[in-house]
Amino acid sequence: MLAGRSSSSVLYREVKRHLIADIQSGRVAPGGALPNESELAKRFNVSIGTVRRAVDELVADNILVRQQGRGTFVGRQDRERFMFQFFKIAGRDGSREFPQVRLHAFAKSRASPEEALALALHGAQPVYRIDNVLSLKGRPVIYDRIVIAASLFAGLTKSVFEQRSGTIYELYQTAFGVTVVGADERMRAEIADEISAQLLGLSAGAPVLRIERVAFTFDQKPAEYRVSVVDTREFDYVSRMQPA
Repeated sequence: MLAGRSSSSVLYREVKRHLIADIQSGRVAPGGALPNESELAKRFNVSIGTVRRAVDELVADNILVRQQGRGTFVGRQDRERFMFQFFKIAGRDGSREFPQVRLHAFAKSRASPEEALALALHGAQPVYRIDNVLSLKGRPVIYDRIVIAASLFAGLTKSVFEQRSGTIYELYQTAFGVTVVGADERMRAEIADEISAQLLGLSAGAPVLRIERVAFTFDQKPAEYRVSVVDTREFDYVSRMQPA
């Protein structure tokens, strides 16, 4: 179906786009196996090398996962993926654990100018606001304020959110077809506001770490705007650099 293109770089990018479209449309579900390279080469009328190059990039982007002896699968946004790719808070002693999450507030309203800009919305469109308190080692450490476009998550309710069986990003993926593939973050030290201090058990004016994250799905499309306030008295933000 891609015959007639002479450039190998064009071919593999087109194969990559088609594979992403398969994932977005649900043709290959989260956790589902990709057809083998020979089948894909036949489908797209390209060489196996071209298919492999496209698949390699999707694996590097954490969209696909190779399992030795089993094949290549669409990555699920499960706990392991969350801890590996998105959760960067660790104990001062190096310990890491999956946080206990408590819903503090759930509401629907209009996006502020800052939120609209972060989510690439035109004007004050409806958004869902989700506030969570995350606990580590039995005490509250992180206060998350999440904003997502109502148009991207049509039908989301407080009940649906609370009754999810996996991570928030897994809910996005399985219930709404929105796969978070990456995020941009900005951090700064600030003074805890009244709500943050109360929820995290801090004294008024205590220093905290503020992390602003825009998570995006395919084609760099914003999927979520999140501001996290972190009590860093016993915890650090840990970023691991991969070798070039």
